[in-house]
Amino acid sequence: MPAIRSLSEFNRNQNALIEELADTCEPLYLTRNGAACVVVMDASAFDEAMSFRNELFEQELRTYRSLMRGYADVLDGNTVNASEADREIRRAKGWS
Repeated sequence: MPAIRSLSEFNRNQNALIEELADTCEPLYLTRNGAACVVVMDASAFDEAMSFRNELFEQELRTYRSLMRGYADVLDGNTVNASEADREIRRAKGWS
């Protein structure tokens, strides 16, 4: 469950809430007139979250590019049947 505080409470108790953010490494949702308006987060926790996000994006991009290379191979007719591929893999790994 996310931590939720009013914007006015945050303004009154900034130091304590900032310490809490550093301790928990969780975001704090701030509300104005009962509706969420801002999310505040410890800087190191934010950097870690963004680093994870960027790594995940790079992994997805690598996967997409690999799929597109495979699709291009199929369109170009660069394919082998499954038993032939199995033999090639086993030979390359030294399993046969």
